[in-house]
Amino acid sequence: MMIKTKFWGEADIDESKILTFENGLMGFEIFRKYIIIPHEKDHNFSWLQSVENQFLCFLITTPMSFMFDYSIEISDDTVAALNITSAEDVAVYCLVTVPEDPLKISANLSGPLVLNVSNFTGEQIVVMDAKYSVKHYIIDELKANAPRVIDNLTSAFAGEDVSEKAPEINESIFSSGNFAAELEESLKVCNSYMNQ
Repeated sequence: MMIKTKFWGEADIDESKILTFENGLMGFEIFRKYIIIPHEKDHNFSWLQSVENQFLCFLITTPMSFMFDYSIEISDDTVAALNITSAEDVAVYCLVTVPEDPLKISANLSGPLVLNVSNFTGEQIVVMDAKYSVKHYIIDELKANAPRVIDNLTSAFAGEDVSEKAPEINESIFSSGNFAAELEESLKVCNSYMNQ
């Protein structure tokens, strides 16, 4: 099936992979059909392109790609609406905003997208939890989790148990040269798309 897209002109998509959001997305309720297009530079990101409006395209990611403990309650109504029968059917994404300064990239954790990947249905839900905001800074979260990631990787290679608690670590690894340069380059690509 050929569709018009915001960034790629006409694209041939697999019609069987079209996601249906019966209630649309917040602020865009009349558009209900979307396709996920992988980001060509960074597998942590994807694009959610509307099939019905070529100019409607969102950058998305999974919260688990940048944090350990994102956990939400999915209501019985959502489970029923999406016909979820198994936890393996569920994928959770969040909308991403890339500002002019790509190091301020943020994710909307209080309005995640819950998908049933077995029947390609989805719903944007509202999470009423003070620790999740509509503007959760991804780089800050990565910095907070980096000590635990490093410690767990070290333990795994040594054949030891992984740590539940983050160890102390030298903050110098977060200098732009050591920590953010590659991510910043990838986000510049995202930002250039977003500004088209």
